[in-house]
Amino acid sequence: RSSFMSFAEEHRGTLNMYIRQDKPLLHSTAFSALVAMPKLLDFDNKKHYFRSELKRRNAHERHGAMRVNVRRDVVFEDSFHQIVLRKPEELKGRLTVVFNGEEGVDAGGLTREWYLTLSKQMLNPDKALFIHSANGLTYQPNPASTIQPDHLKYFKFAGQIVGKALWDEQLLDAHFTLSMYKHMLNQPIEYKDVEAIDPEYFRNLGWMLDNDITGILEETFSIVREQFGEMLTIDLKPNGRNVAVTEENKHEYVQLVAEQQLTKGIRAQIEAFKEGFHQLMPPDLICIFTCSELELLMCGLPSIDVEDLRANTEYTGYTRESVQIQWYWQVVESLNQEDLARLLQFVTGTSQVPMDGFKALRGMNGPQKFNIHRCGDASRLPCSHTCFNQLDLPEYPNQEMLRTRLISAIREGFQGFGFS
Repeated sequence: RSSFMSFAEEHRGTLNMYIRQDKPLLHSTAFSALVAMPKLLDFDNKKHYFRSELKRRNAHERHGAMRVNVRRDVVFEDSFHQIVLRKPEELKGRLTVVFNGEEGVDAGGLTREWYLTLSKQMLNPDKALFIHSANGLTYQPNPASTIQPDHLKYFKFAGQIVGKALWDEQLLDAHFTLSMYKHMLNQPIEYKDVEAIDPEYFRNLGWMLDNDITGILEETFSIVREQFGEMLTIDLKPNGRNVAVTEENKHEYVQLVAEQQLTKGIRAQIEAFKEGFHQLMPPDLICIFTCSELELLMCGLPSIDVEDLRANTEYTGYTRESVQIQWYWQVVESLNQEDLARLLQFVTGTSQVPMDGFKALRGMNGPQKFNIHRCGDASRLPCSHTCFNQLDLPEYPNQEMLRTRLISAIREGFQGFGFS
């Protein structure tokens, strides 16, 4: 590790304060090395760098205006026909939206409304493009989207819309699964990412890894999936249906299952989406963000009512009166909105708050409140199980340790084992 890296880690807070006071610093030679180590940069500094760098790269281009006429009940289809064939230079132009038959000059309000309406319609199950995950709040591409004849063109369009929204600094009502954000950022998928899509299957895979399966499981390197009422056998590797899963090769099996679920089974859809997305978002620039930061960039900071969250939190191994729980809520009350959003992402898998507040949180088995479990080892960081909205909080001996460990966990997340 370089001495600069060690210095930057040690003085992270001070460096970010300097950058906040003098925004162009990150474009200077002395500080530009920090851009290659985005983990050390705070979200607001990354966001400013991202936007100013986008402008800098496009400073010599002239972008004309882009006008879109839509009927309110078919915003998605009307927008698709007017946008999908446009060149990247055209997409970067200033957007004006007209809702047919309505008076109203677009001074920004109609554009905002168009983005929110469009993102909702894009995720509508009737379009068959996206399916929602176990928590009912986040979405990812539908493996059976082929039922829609032009589905790949629609995915490209969806990518263009997300890229255009980031370009225009507009918010979307579209929360994706962690694995979808990873694809957008070209990050490796991990077996843990299966949890958001199929929690039961994820638990079974975890059991396989933790136990000796000799003589217990009779699996082959294939999976069976239902598609349009038919059962399909999909080989995870050549002739996989005839290759037995053993104690020796089970890690490879788990890896291939996760790849199939999160990448291979929807590869064409993801590639089409990324083609549209990258027309406006350079991969080398957008990748300075983490997955949780990309969600906040796309969807904005949610409004989180800590009292509502506290009133709808359950405890296992702790009670409301436990000293660690008292400390926990004091720490949570002191968090800014950005870190509150990260806490929510860490425990539930998304920064989205249900429409009816935290009493309406859902898990893999239906309604599932935010819950905090006591776990032993105080040397570990807190960890989470997003399909149960569960935070495992060790019994820390003092509030300061609880604060630093909790903030480390929600800002850094934790890594499973990855594969490309």
